[in-house]
Amino acid sequence: MDTVTHALAGYVVAKTGLTGDTGKWGVAAGVLASVFPDVDGLLEPFFGTEFTLMYHRGITNSLFLVVPFSLFFAWLFKKISGKNRYWTFFLIWLVEILVHTFLDLLTSYGTMILSPLSWERFTLDWVFIIDLFLTGVFLLSLLAMQIWRNKSKMLARLSAALATSYILLCAGNHFWALSLAKSYASEHELKAKNIASLPQPLSPFHWANYIVTTDTIHRGLVNLVGKYERAANSKSSLLSKVWAQYQPTKELSYKSWHMLDKSSWVKQALVLEGVKTFFWFARFPVVRYEASRNGRHRVTFFDLRFGGIQGRRPFSYEVTFNPKGEIVFQGFHRDYSEDGNE
Repeated sequence: MDTVTHALAGYVVAKTGLTGDTGKWGVAAGVLASVFPDVDGLLEPFFGTEFTLMYHRGITNSLFLVVPFSLFFAWLFKKISGKNRYWTFFLIWLVEILVHTFLDLLTSYGTMILSPLSWERFTLDWVFIIDLFLTGVFLLSLLAMQIWRNKSKMLARLSAALATSYILLCAGNHFWALSLAKSYASEHELKAKNIASLPQPLSPFHWANYIVTTDTIHRGLVNLVGKYERAANSKSSLLSKVWAQYQPTKELSYKSWHMLDKSSWVKQALVLEGVKTFFWFARFPVVRYEASRNGRHRVTFFDLRFGGIQGRRPFSYEVTFNPKGEIVFQGFHRDYSEDGNE
């Protein structure tokens, strides 16, 4: 979940009555605790995208470390606030960090809740990483609490209930979309190694279904409640182009990708440590080879999980060889164009 939504959720949770008699210090502790697990993201400018993919949502989201973190920050807030409410501050930090971790688990990015004992990424795939509806619930609640301050606790609890209801709606939609993917795999006799359904931006009824076989990935974009959208053209708005990709349940079709291009250059790239990191992170990896005019050979790795805008592939990894087979570039690109233009 994005940090802004975490901060808003932290404020709302704090105002439900969690802060006891700690006053503004308790609210401040709640908001800081709600964004604390994202502190590892500040290291990306210094260590790069690869470091972020490996460690973001790791140690600071660990269920094994939430108590030690809460104990330390409760002591710190007791010191700086001058309020002798250690266990209240401890409860604030404990609850807010757990809420943050739960909100992260809702998305499809993956959260390493068992680190450092295990670096497996867990996800529920219920809510898109930036969900305007969920953010809006918390934001409107915050604004309402500034107007009706004497009803802050009631408004905060109402907001928490609405947010929970919305999350349950998304969970139900995820089950619905996933059942469509399983039915398609069964009807077409696909030997699926993995089937998933991921939330999409702008609507809780838009989902991307993935069916992974030994060497192929099938993806279908579905609108669970909508009618067939008119095909977008060059004059269509960006929003229209995005929404036109999603098809009604009865007309849902799937596009297929071969996972690996057959090339000796691909084989050379696959043994590199950076590429191994990419495959550890990626859930639906596709590898493409391209020979350039200057004799160089480019191998690009991208994850079909990302790239809602047609033709763009964020978090792509590239390895470029010169004609002698020497590596002249390897690393992550924040945004990669499928037509080769960056």
